[in-house]
Amino acid sequence: MIGLRRSFRQAGARTVISSLWQVRDDSTQELMERFYENLWLKKRGTLEALRQAQLWMLKRNREEDGDGLPSTWGAFVLDGDWE
Repeated sequence: MIGLRRSFRQAGARTVISSLWQVRDDSTQELMERFYENLWLKKRGTLEALRQAQLWMLKRNREEDGDGLPSTWGAFVLDGDWE
């Protein structure tokens, strides 16, 4: 994974969000929708936008499933410009 992230960075990407393991498409979609809402609409920094999206998903999972289900949000890491 490090090589792939590094390749994106060398190609000019300032920030790369990647997953450390395979995550279901529906979970990824929900997390990314919340991430971009936090980033663009709420004007949060990149790292904080991802963190808040992950915390939202953790809370929602606990409420709906009785379990935090970290497999749905814990795989995502940010590399690069975190502000």
